[in-house]
Amino acid sequence: MTDVVEPVSAPSPLIQPIVFSTAALPARSQFEAWRNLMSPVIDFDVPDGREGGFPAEQRVWDVGGFALTRARMPADGRLRVWQHIRKNPLDHWCFVLVNDGTGPAVPSSRPEPRQIFFRSLAEPFDGAARDTSVLTLYAPRELFGEGLMGIGRGSGVIADVGLGALLGDYFLNLEKRLPGVGVADLPQVVEATRAMIAACVRPSMERVEVAHDAIVATLMERARVVIRQNLGSVTFGPDRLAQALGVSRSKLYRMFEPFGGVARYVHRQRLVAAHSALSDVANKTPIIQIAEALGFSDASGFSRAFKQEFGHSPSEARLAAVVGAPLPSAMRRAGGDAGADFGEMLRRLCA
Repeated sequence: MTDVVEPVSAPSPLIQPIVFSTAALPARSQFEAWRNLMSPVIDFDVPDGREGGFPAEQRVWDVGGFALTRARMPADGRLRVWQHIRKNPLDHWCFVLVNDGTGPAVPSSRPEPRQIFFRSLAEPFDGAARDTSVLTLYAPRELFGEGLMGIGRGSGVIADVGLGALLGDYFLNLEKRLPGVGVADLPQVVEATRAMIAACVRPSMERVEVAHDAIVATLMERARVVIRQNLGSVTFGPDRLAQALGVSRSKLYRMFEPFGGVARYVHRQRLVAAHSALSDVANKTPIIQIAEALGFSDASGFSRAFKQEFGHSPSEARLAAVVGAPLPSAMRRAGGDAGADFGEMLRRLCA
């Protein structure tokens, strides 16, 4: 009898960004090169003069149903103005996230708050700003069908609170995760993004339900950041986390149910941080001080929890790092991890 060998399908190739940079061009040519790049969408200018060079970069992710771009421009404080192209306009929605903390500081009296703008490229629009880093999503109107009906024409601002804040987080998480997304997964990425935008720009119970998985995944990304920032606080718990996320305790518990609950997840993250510190050969801090800095007040309790989680003691982890054979920090977890690949979450949307 001949064994039948099942064919192993090759993994889907990852999508690649298109990168345009003016940095290698002569300074006198940089501004015109950038202006030409943006000419299909906007007429771009610098009223204070184009001299002095314009080193800038545009990174474009072609996702199929939409395009996500990251533009980085000089932090020279010069005002930049633009207007939508009057002839042969693109009938696209344009969602712009600025002041997201990813660019260099711009000379000003105080940092500007994060903002999300949306506008129709088919409508007249004039703008001005000194932004140095801008994340933009371009999507054709037909991507949304009637999902964005009634938001008006021209342009608008999405408040950076509630669902609006989640939309800003989603755009940033999407940018972060796209390098690991396969071409075969792009339809799910498009659908998740479409649902997320519709739910956040024109909220309704039905739209929020459709975008449920994307919303929860975005909340979990934010939760991870908040938890990392509070690992050393012994008073940090579900109440403070729920307040930071703007959700109820019951919703918070449902979110963390696959990870064994909020307290269990925070406890594991503290152990992971301790393992990372002990595996750093440059870190000479005594083990007990590392434990205390991460909210463990009892040395023996910390040691027991550490060994139960990783299968080796804190002192063994430190010794292994010193001799050049660091021990793995793979956690014995049930139900996965909040840092699970974003692409996997997107794949589940259409399962």
